Amino acid sequence: MAEKSKFDGALGRLSNRSSNRPSTALPNVTTGKGRLPGKRSNPDFSPTTFFVRKDTKRKAARLLEDQEAGKDLSDLVEQLLTKWISENSHV
Repeated sequence: MAEKSKFDGALGRLSNRSSNRPSTALPNVTTGKGRLPGKRSNPDFSPTTFFVRKDTKRKAARLLEDQEAGKDLSDLVEQLLTKWISENSHV
C-alpha cells in the first residue's frame, strides 16, 4: 500500500473546492502572444544606428524615465528629428 502524505487530505479538499467554483480568471482580450506589436514589427519604423556619447545617452534615458512615462530614446530621437525637419525644410 502506498504511503499517504500528511497533506493528502488538505490537497484533496482544495482540489474539490476549486473544481466546484466558477472560474474568476479574466478572459484574455489580446490575441497572439499577449504582447502588443512594437516598433520592430511596424513597417513604418526602420532600425537605425547612431553614435552617441555614453554619458549623453545615460542622462537622456534617466530624464526620460523621470519625466515621460512610456517614452523611450527612439521616441525622443523621432520627435527631435521631426522637429528639425519641419524647421529646416523650405517647401
